[in-house]
Amino acid sequence: GLGALDHTTIIVRMTLESLQSGLGEAQLDGIEQPISAGTARKMAAEACLIPMVLGGKSEVLDFGLRKRLFTTAQKLAAIERDGGCATAGCNRPPSYAEGHHIRWYKAHDGPTNQANCVMLCSACHHRIHREGWDVVVRDNVVYFIPSASVDPRRTPRRGGRPPVPTPKGHDGPHYKR
Repeated sequence: GLGALDHTTIIVRMTLESLQSGLGEAQLDGIEQPISAGTARKMAAEACLIPMVLGGKSEVLDFGLRKRLFTTAQKLAAIERDGGCATAGCNRPPSYAEGHHIRWYKAHDGPTNQANCVMLCSACHHRIHREGWDVVVRDNVVYFIPSASVDPRRTPRRGGRPPVPTPKGHDGPHYKR
């Protein structure tokens, strides 16, 4: 993974039924052989794919927007805060992490902005969805809140880059003007 760098953009054509069910096939620009709809859905979760959903007579029903993806500047700022995959205990570097919408983009109208971005590796991203974790950012610190099935108390766990310790006798950085 290239992390904060742009990826290749590919247009995927498939029917709405195939998109919803994961059955059927999809066409990719520049590739003659179709791929399965399920493969296209998996690729869309990991890459910068712009879906073009077609109706019965090839009318365009939906043409996805690249705006779903975070900008390079947004990802670099999140990398600075998170240090790579932000999940507590995960040591994947920024090159393995992607910008993830804290409030889901499509299902919950989550905005593609800095406040709604957290860097996650693919494994942690899928685990958070599978296990129902919540993610919050307070005072520029990422916290992961497990579902009740993981932790009945739902105790928040600090994620992101560990804080830089302040040397003894200093209350923080001082800048001369």
